[in-house]
Amino acid sequence: MKEGEKMDTGINLLTSKFRIGGLATGFDTDKMVSDLMKIERMPLDKLCQKKQLAEWKRDGYRDITNLLRSLKDEFFDILKPSNYLLSQSTYKKLSATSSDSSMLTATASAQAMTGIYNIEVKKLATADQIESSDLVTVPVKSNAPLTLEGVKNASGKNIVVVLDGISKEITLGDFTGAETLENALSQLADDLESKINSAFGTGKVNISIDGDYLTLTTTGGSSKLTLTNGYSNDGLSLLNITPGSSNRLNMYQTLESLSKSGSTDLKFNDEGNLEFEINSKKFTFSKTTTLANMLSTINSDEDAKVTITYDEITDKFVIKSRALGAGNNITISQTGGNFFGSADPSDSFSKISIEPDRIGNGKDAVIVINNTTVTRSSNNFTLNGITYNLHKADEGKTHTITVSTDVDGVYDSIKGFVDKYNEIIDIINGKLAEKYEREYQPLTNEQKEALSEKETERWEKRAKTGLLKNDSILESIVINMRRALFDKIEGVDINVTSIGITTGRYEEKGKLKIDEQKLKTAIRENPDAIMDLFSRKSDKYPSYSRTLNSEQKTQRYGESGLAHRLFDIIEDNISTMRNADGKKGYLLEKAGMEGDASEFRNTIYDEMIDYDKRIDSLYEKLIKKENSYFMKFAQMEKIIGQMNAQSNWLMMQLGKN
Repeated sequence: MKEGEKMDTGINLLTSKFRIGGLATGFDTDKMVSDLMKIERMPLDKLCQKKQLAEWKRDGYRDITNLLRSLKDEFFDILKPSNYLLSQSTYKKLSATSSDSSMLTATASAQAMTGIYNIEVKKLATADQIESSDLVTVPVKSNAPLTLEGVKNASGKNIVVVLDGISKEITLGDFTGAETLENALSQLADDLESKINSAFGTGKVNISIDGDYLTLTTTGGSSKLTLTNGYSNDGLSLLNITPGSSNRLNMYQTLESLSKSGSTDLKFNDEGNLEFEINSKKFTFSKTTTLANMLSTINSDEDAKVTITYDEITDKFVIKSRALGAGNNITISQTGGNFFGSADPSDSFSKISIEPDRIGNGKDAVIVINNTTVTRSSNNFTLNGITYNLHKADEGKTHTITVSTDVDGVYDSIKGFVDKYNEIIDIINGKLAEKYEREYQPLTNEQKEALSEKETERWEKRAKTGLLKNDSILESIVINMRRALFDKIEGVDINVTSIGITTGRYEEKGKLKIDEQKLKTAIRENPDAIMDLFSRKSDKYPSYSRTLNSEQKTQRYGESGLAHRLFDIIEDNISTMRNADGKKGYLLEKAGMEGDASEFRNTIYDEMIDYDKRIDSLYEKLIKKENSYFMKFAQMEKIIGQMNAQSNWLMMQLGKN
């Protein structure tokens, strides 16, 4: 039989090849054999019922396992800090209230001291920050000298001017009458400036002639100007201006297109790459990389520890260290190309200065706590169990942080555990006291067929009761959990009774009751003792281990707080780890747990396998027994048939005479 395979507990024997009708005798042979087999089948029915009871009992144990797992998941999971019973902070919850949360806030751990803290925030911590020493882009300008013929040919042509997102198509005037290039350029500049003023408003764009080049600059420092081809009859190429030329960067252009657009002086190394180091992290970017992708790569790199952005308003790059505080937190070295400048200052693209006087400008936070000056390199730091979060500097003004015990928070954590504890104790005690109704045994298939579905459900519900009555494993769990709460803890002067937690009436069998006022008073007045009572660790054996011997377990038990004791009891019963004897938790050894190797390696599983073997053996015997009955009836029919034939022959002979 394979692991997990269930055998049918009903008894349906194979149809015998000897099955016959009572032709000679007139007997109903099938019914007679069936009636005889009912008696023969009784031992097999008993075995199948025992196997079914074992399976139900296994499921009952697993229900208790899951119950203890739910207790562990809710109160002994380090990932749920608010209910983590093994942590000191669960029993010494402190609240920190700021007199001005816009200036600073704080949180307090169990290590903090209650009281009022006077705080003056003199300075906030700032980060190293450097920016381009000059504008990144160059003005929109012709990329080659203009010619008289070219300007004349531009007459009546169209160009598109985009200013701060507004597009206008402009038709150039008539320059065919110009006799010299100087005269033609003057007419072009005056005409273009006049029409841009008319389209966008006066004074926003200046047009100038620089040698034989046309130059367009914005007067507003934050304005973005872009020139593109006319929608028809385009004349931009005649002005020797590359379509898309702008006084601001296009983040989604490739580095190569930026270098060719005329708006930058970007250059690459011999391999066509930009290479540089930021805080010793090397970066290499090819010409096909977009500017946005390059910046994103730098910003997401954990080793570079900086963020770099392009400010379209100021037309500058800004690099900011992720680390706050004083110190040299940004170092840059250009090793190929000129993104961060080169040895020749005139050969610079972004012109980000890396001169000593522009590095190390991050500042430490300076605050005064109860007349003591504290300097930190972050605006979020922990001191004496209090985590301060600084939001603004307000030198000369004192604010307060008041640290007090969160009585309700601690009470709710303890009450939540007590409620869950009572639920588990109640369920286990119910199983231990549940009456076993012996007259309700598992139904065979034949019996199920005689009942309705609801009748079968009601029967099986009663048949499953009492299977764990007075069970030694469950009794041990209840007794140990009750003892753990009331046995003295070495080095702790209080107990649960002294803080308002007591057991109820005798018939409640260990369920706990809380005197709310008494417990809250204890939490408020003696939080450290409450913390020790629940979360104290054994000095020699601070952590649960499956390899501790009996003597070591006893010492750990005596020195441990209530939460550690209860955790040990849970683990002793449901742990999937093996102890020094190679055993898992008691419940898993007894009934296993789904999803664990113990599912098919436990005491009850072995019992069920043994039942299966005995059932298979008895089943084969019953088939042989049934066949033997049919053979005997067949022989009897044969003999009686022969006797009937002889009798008929004699009667015939006598009749002749």
